[in-house]
Amino acid sequence: MPTFCHAGETHDKNITNLHDAILLNTKRVGHGFQLFLFPNLVQEYIDKDICIEVCPLSNMILGYTLDLRTHPIRDLIYSGLQFSISSDDPGFFDYTGVTLDYAYATLAWEFTIRDLKKISLNGIIYSSIDQKKKDHLLKEVFPAKWNEFINYVNSL
Repeated sequence: MPTFCHAGETHDKNITNLHDAILLNTKRVGHGFQLFLFPNLVQEYIDKDICIEVCPLSNMILGYTLDLRTHPIRDLIYSGLQFSISSDDPGFFDYTGVTLDYAYATLAWEFTIRDLKKISLNGIIYSSIDQKKKDHLLKEVFPAKWNEFINYVNSL
């Protein structure tokens, strides 16, 4: 089973759990907000194909960023860093799903339809489900749901 870490949810440069996540051979990091403070790590995360699980609304609510337009991931998106969108603590914040996170991130980070597809696929590719289920989602479920979404958008 791959290692997934909750790391980098801080502004404190003295906390090095993003470095520890690499040593633990993680495949996905929940938050990774602090990664921008360690430019040397960004390329390592890219090279090791580690996905950052970005939690836009949580980051705003907890005060890590006051404006999503200045969120550090915005600069890292086009560096080749893999990331997905997560809702973080929906029970605590009293909302479910990731629709609101996607909506805010799309507006703040000016996602294209291609960006949205890639981020959505990353949610499956870097998930903890077994490969058989991933293949089913990637080959059968996602394409149909994506086409349904595109048809809906085109009908507006």
